[in-house]
Amino acid sequence: MKSLILLSMIYWIQTVALSAQSAYEIWFAAGSVTHHGLIRAGENGKVWQMRVKYTDAGCRCERLIEQQMQAEKTNLGVRLSGHSVRDVISNRLTRDYAADRLYLYYDREGNVWSQYLDEQGISGKAVLKPLDAAGQAEKMRAFGW
Repeated sequence: MKSLILLSMIYWIQTVALSAQSAYEIWFAAGSVTHHGLIRAGENGKVWQMRVKYTDAGCRCERLIEQQMQAEKTNLGVRLSGHSVRDVISNRLTRDYAADRLYLYYDREGNVWSQYLDEQGISGKAVLKPLDAAGQAEKMRAFGW
């Protein structure tokens, strides 16, 4: 019983700690395409936003995609599930970009670890870098916020 209570407290602390950091720079690859983005927590830590830049091989152009992310506690940490995916440049919902899912958790040393998975089942490692206030302002401008 004590271990169950301790485990519950660890998950709660992870959720609070992840949402307390307001923005992260993120890198991941879907297949052979590298994505670079910015992810930020909402007011209550349950609704996040992510903007991702990548080069679309079809049009040979850079795309900027935004999606809402719903945070949910899981047995591994926090899952962020994307929805309402839109192309920022055209300001329209897009069907040619699969919503992303990220799994975030802290290890005992406080490092953030993450795993990427999209709706099509493509998975891989995601790298997250917490941003301080100055870095956050700079990246927010770079991603059009």
